[in-house]
This record gives sequence, C-alpha cells and structure tokens, in this order.
Amino acid sequence: MSPDRRQPRDNATPDQEALRKELGRAQSVGEAAEVTARAAVEQFGAIGAVVSDREGPIAARPTRLDPMTIAELTSISAGVGVGRPDSVLSGMTTACFSHPDLEGLRISAAWAPESSARVADLEAAAHTLGVWLRQYADPADEGVKRSFTGPGPAPAGFEIEREQMDDPDFEHLIDSVPAILYTAEMGESGKWTYASPQIEKILGYTPQEWTSDPTLWYRSIHPDDREGALAYEDERLIGLDLHPPAEYRLQTKEGSYVWILERARLKRREDGVPVWHGVMQDITAMKAAEAAIQLKAEQQVLVARLGEMAIRGEDPDSLLKYAVDWIGKLDGVIEASIWEQEDYERLHLHHRSANLGWSNELPYDPEQYPDSHLAQGDVVLLPSWQDDPRLARFTPFLPDPVRSSMIAPIMGAVDQFGMIIVHSDRISAFSEQDGNFLRAAANVLGNSIERSRTDQSLEHRLNHDPLTDLPNRQLFTRRLAEAIDEAGSREGIVGLLFLDIDHFKLINDGIGHHAGDELLREIAPRLSASVRRGDTVARFGGDEFGIVLASIKSVEEAQEVGLRMLESIAEPIPVAGTERFVTASIGVATYQPGREEPKSAEDLIRDADAAMYLAKESGRARVESFGKPIRDRVLRRLDVERQLHSAIENEELRAVYQPIISLRDGKLAGFEALTRWEHPREGTLQPELFIPIAEESDLISRIDSWIMAEAIRQVREWNEGLEQEDRITVSVNASSRQIRKPELAAEIAELLVLNDTRPENLAIEITENVLLAGSSVIDDVLREIHEFGVRLALDDFGTGYSSLSYLSEFPLDMIKIDRAFIEGLGRGDPGNSAIADAITQIGRALSLSVVAEAVATEAQLQMVRDLGCDMAQGFLIAPPLDVDQATDFVKGSGLPDLIG
Repeated sequence: MSPDRRQPRDNATPDQEALRKELGRAQSVGEAAEVTARAAVEQFGAIGAVVSDREGPIAARPTRLDPMTIAELTSISAGVGVGRPDSVLSGMTTACFSHPDLEGLRISAAWAPESSARVADLEAAAHTLGVWLRQYADPADEGVKRSFTGPGPAPAGFEIEREQMDDPDFEHLIDSVPAILYTAEMGESGKWTYASPQIEKILGYTPQEWTSDPTLWYRSIHPDDREGALAYEDERLIGLDLHPPAEYRLQTKEGSYVWILERARLKRREDGVPVWHGVMQDITAMKAAEAAIQLKAEQQVLVARLGEMAIRGEDPDSLLKYAVDWIGKLDGVIEASIWEQEDYERLHLHHRSANLGWSNELPYDPEQYPDSHLAQGDVVLLPSWQDDPRLARFTPFLPDPVRSSMIAPIMGAVDQFGMIIVHSDRISAFSEQDGNFLRAAANVLGNSIERSRTDQSLEHRLNHDPLTDLPNRQLFTRRLAEAIDEAGSREGIVGLLFLDIDHFKLINDGIGHHAGDELLREIAPRLSASVRRGDTVARFGGDEFGIVLASIKSVEEAQEVGLRMLESIAEPIPVAGTERFVTASIGVATYQPGREEPKSAEDLIRDADAAMYLAKESGRARVESFGKPIRDRVLRRLDVERQLHSAIENEELRAVYQPIISLRDGKLAGFEALTRWEHPREGTLQPELFIPIAEESDLISRIDSWIMAEAIRQVREWNEGLEQEDRITVSVNASSRQIRKPELAAEIAELLVLNDTRPENLAIEITENVLLAGSSVIDDVLREIHEFGVRLALDDFGTGYSSLSYLSEFPLDMIKIDRAFIEGLGRGDPGNSAIADAITQIGRALSLSVVAEAVATEAQLQMVRDLGCDMAQGFLIAPPLDVDQATDFVKGSGLPDLIG
C-alpha cells in the first residue's frame, strides 16, 4: 500500500504560497485554471498540463519537452487524454501509456469530488527503458482539477516517496537514456538551445560547450556526410511527422568519429523560428557489427563473385587467378593452384598462390586414384598424403610442408580442363563442406572456361575463312590498319601483297568447285610458311589472297616474299587424285611513314591491287611492285571515272551502230549498238578507254540501261514501214553486272512495250566470262529473256574457256567468232582457219547462226563465206556509224555490194 501523499496547507512551500496568492487574484475560474496550468509547467517541471472541471477541459499549457520527445525517450505513444472528470485519469492512462512494457500499470488513487485526497498519483515504471513517467492530479477549490505529466523529481508542493522509484536520483533519470535529446534552431549555424547531458558521454562535449558554439554541430559532421545530414534543413518539414532517420558521422572532442542515428521533428517556435526537437543515438557499435557481418558475408560468397565475374565476361585467366589468390588466404591453406590437363599423361601448372616447391608438371593417369575420381567429376579429399599408399607416385613431386589436400576437377562441357588443388600443412584439414565449396568454385571456373572457348571459337569463325582457316578480309583489314598505326613507332615499312591464282576458273569449271576448294586448301599453308611469325596471310575470297608484312626494311624484301610464294605454289599440288601445276600473279605495295603516298590502308590496298592487275596484264606468274607508272595509271583511271559520272549526267554519251550483213545475199541483217563518249576536250573516246573503268564501278549499269533504251527506240524507227522479211535486228552488249540483275528481263520487256518493238528485233550479246560465273541468277535471267522472244548471242567465242556444254545448256541463238581468228585468216596461219571452221561446224550442228567479226578484207570475207558463216561485220562492210549514216544503210543507200 502506498504512503499518504497528502500535505497540510500550513506546511506550504514558498512556491505553493506564490501559487496561492496568484490564484487569489484570479478573477474567474478560467483565469485560475490558466494560472494552475502555467505553474505546473514552469514551476514544477511538468511536460504537459491540463486543467478541467466536471464538464471538461478549461485550460492547457504547452510543453517544454513536447510529446514527440517523450515518445522518442520511452518508445511510448504520445498524447494527452481529457474528458469528463470521472474519466480523466483513465483517459490519460490509455493515451499516454499504451506501450506493451506498461501493461502492469495501475491507478494508485483516483480523484473524486468528495474525496479529501489532494493528490492522485498515477505511476508508470518503465524499468526496461530506464525512465519513470508520472501524472499528478490535484482537486482544487470550486471543483477545478489540475493535472500534469513529466519525468524527473516530483514537483515542489507534493510529497512523493522517492524510495518507490528504481532510480534514487530522479532529477538525473534523463542521464540514463542512451541518446542525446536536443532542441536546435534550423540551419547549419542554428543555435542549439538544449542538449541533454548524455552528449558528454557520446561526443565528449558538455551541454554548455555544445550549445555555446552554434557552428560546432556542422563542423563536427564528417565531410563526406554533410550533404546527407543537411538534406532535411527545410522549413517545408514544419509540422510534419518525423523525417526519415539520418545516419552520419560526428567527430568527438578527442577527434575520433562516432556514427549517429538521428530522428527529429521540425516545429515553429512562438517567435517564428523553426526549431528541431530530436534524438541522436550512438550507433557506432552497430555499424562496426554490420561491417563485421558484411566482411564475413563477402568471404562466404566467393563462388557468387566468381559467377559475377564470369557473367561480366572477364577472361578465365582473371577468374583462375582471383580464385587461387583468394583461396590461398583461407585459414589453414598454405597453397592453392590450378593445373591444366595437357594430355592423358601430365598436368601443367597454370596459376598458384604460393610456391612450395612443386614441379610445373604433375603425372596424370585416369586409371589410377585420385585421377580416376577426378575424371568422373568428383571432389577428392586427401586427409594424409603420407598414410595413403595410392599417392606414392606423387612423392617425388610433393613438397615437405604438405600434409593434406583437396582436389576438385574443372570440367568443361565435353572434357576436363584441369583441376584446382588446395594444400594444408595440417592433417585432415578439409571437411566435406570445404569440398562442396571447392566443387562450386570449380564449376564456376569450368563454365567460364567453356564459355570463353565458345566465344573464342565464334570470334575465330567470324574472323577466319571457313575453307582455308586463314584470316578473312575483315581481320586482314584490321591487321593492316594496326601495322600502319605502329609503323611510325617502329620506323619500319609495311608491305602488302595481293596474290591471285592464274586461270583458277579453268580448274573450277573444268574439274569442279570441289577441286578448286581443294586447291585453295593446299595453297594456304604454303603461303603461310613463306612469311614470318607476326605477318598475316588472309584469303580475300575466290582465288585472291592478301599478305601483310608488318615490318620490313625495303620494297625488295616484300618482292622476295612474293617470289618465295610463287616458288612454293609452283610445286605440284595434289587435286582430285592427280597433280596440278598452278601459277599466280602478285602485286606489291608498301607504306612508309612520312612518305606522301599512300596515306592509309585503303590507299595501300588500292596500290597493291593495281600492281597485281599489272602482273596479270604483263603475262601472269610474276611479281609487280607499285610505282609511279602504275600510280599514274591509277590516277588517270580515277580521273576518268570522275569525268564519266559527269558525262552521263551531261548526256555526252552517244550510240553508234556497226552494220551486220547476211553472207547469203549481202542484205543488211542488223546492227551492233556501241557506245562512244564525246569528251568536251579530248573528242570522241573509244569504249576501251572508259568501259573497263565503268565495269569496275556501278557506272556500267547506268551505261547499259541507257544504250539498251536507245537501241530499242532506234530499231523501232528503222523498222517502221519495212516488210516483215526486211526488218532488221539490233544487238546490244550486256555486261556481267547487268546480266546479274534479276529484274533485267522485266526492264527489257517494259522497254519493248513502250517502244512498240517486237522482241525478235533485239539481240543481247554476252561473253563467255559471264557464262563461266555459273550463277543461278544468270541462268534464270537468260532463260526468261529468251522465252519472250529476245535473241541471245555468245560474243567473242573461242577466246575464253570454250566449252560445248555452254552452247547446249544455255538458250543461245547465235555465236560470234572472235576477231583474233578472223584477223588471222589469209596470213599463212592454218590454225586460225581451222579454229574458225570448227566454230562454224559447231554452230551449224547446234542450229546456231554464226557471225564473223572484224572482217577487214575481201579475202577474209570470201573465206568466212567458204567456211559457212551466216553473217559478217567489220570495217570492210562499214565502221560504226552515227544514226544518220546507219539510217542510210537501212534505206539501201551506202551499203556496199560485196556479195555478187
């Protein structure tokens, strides 16, 4: 039972007397209530005060330490309960003391109007929190009830038994709270109006020292944390709930740092100044514990870290070294190492964390222990090397400190890469759990190695020719650019060779593409053996090879490499069960820093390519170096190409027509449409000066389309009014680029319809080289053209790789004997006559018309008639004519009477 807390009036203290006098001067119950509430707060140290009569609250007094502060101090929900007189105390009990630690709270006395008791004392002892919280109620005169709540000693004028409290020094209970309670004006230099004594224990400063220097808090914040600590210095937070907890470091008086967890609320003071009311808790120990846990966690996730490194694409060597170095630092481990399996007899050292004296090679036998287990993917624990006779074969390799080991195989998708071995100087140092860990690490390493091998294989396929396994054009270009970039620092010369197999199409077409592939596979290693380590031999495609000589001293050195290559491929090459002999044409170009030309990899490729073509034009089977004459030719060619662009746009091209006559009756059978360039400065240019250049670019397609349209339009004009048997045909040459256009047949058909020209009045001339390309597109285009009535002629027959199969496979209508054989007729060489006769007989046998080109003399005309040719053209009949001259031929005037 609690002692009587009533105190006689005649024992009143000076504070009580002062209060009584002030109450006596009060003019109303309300004023008396206000006096009582103010006294509870200001004189008695109360946290809050409520004065009420039987009808309800009359006056309230603001707190010095607001309810939020008490909530932070005790973790009790803050609030003030008011209500009818008979429920005031119970209301405060519910509102103020709802924390589960205070479930045993009891009301020690209750106020009642008729009671003689002065004080009703509601005690709440939150012992686990180290805080006492009390509410006092005093029934005053005229039915007025005064109540207030607060920590600390009982207010003066009330007798409270201190011995009922756990802490005998009630005035310093706040000292026992492990946090700093404070009030401070907002801002980095705002004045601190209060700091609880705990600040000295946490930061080393007394409350007076801390509050006397407005900038001390800001200066004490760790520089790296200031931005976060000041993030909430914003008046917009006034009146809101607690801002999110802030964590930052404060420097103590001694200079060290402590971690602070701060919670606070911003309120505006009566004078309008924003003031923080908060709690700062020392969480340094918690931070240290977190760091220790984090360190332990990092040690436990090595496998995950290796997996992350693998996913990021780090090379396997980095993963292997990281794993070995990390495992080598584990407690009890004296060495960790990675061994690569080279074959089925030995292992080769790849990485090790320390050097205990092992050899760089170890024996390996998948039939014996422990290798047999490792080959099956098992982890092997070796508790004692000395006590296991199965390990005797390793004795010569075993360093003295090793007592026990564990081994995990590093497996790939198909085979075993190697193993990871961990040694200890203690017997039975490793457990099954250690083995599981090592297996997991080895699995990650194995997956990384397998993935790297897959990536390397893919990269190899992307950068190498699948037929010869040589670098492809892409890698060649990169290597050439690198060599040029490095040439300046090495003060060397970069050599470039272009090699093209002579007459390669003869093998491809004569024996088959499989034979051509076999030839290239045989040549590739011969070329590679002709260069130094570090040089690059690449296949460009088809029968072309490019060779980069990274650093040479002279052009002659590059030429010597070319000659060695010619010698290497001159040796018999086995192809399709027999030996073949081949030659090659090689062009050489060099890059030298500081020289004006060439300036780039593209320039160097251009020069080597030009030199290679010169080697072919000069008789093949030779090496030609790029020099000024070739450069002049290249520059001339580039200039012609540029001017040809303008010529097409400016309509400088014109069509000429060379007559073709029938050798049966001498009548005009048709014309061959040819292109001339009316150059504004150089006059009329023959096709051999610009057509080859146009064929190397897309200009030939534009020229082909133009001459085709001109010829079709013109033949329609000529045939207007002529009888069917007198109508003539115009022949147009189609380049290989044009004949490869899938839409060519449709374009020709459209031109014929637009010009109202019959298909049989048009003939398309193609060369043997076009047919030799063997493209299905070409086959389809030729058949489609022929199906709607356009005639097809094989031009220059006899100069290429003439084959009867072409004549029978393609829908041809006529063949034209090459001018070389016609020009040789009548000059005493019976071979030309024999060839021309053979071609004529082939044409007759296949029901093909035969045309003799370049007939220049009457003797030649008579000979081709005697051979049985059907038609002839050449300067004897007429040179290429302009439109007006050709029109005269159509009308019958100008046509020579050559057939009697």
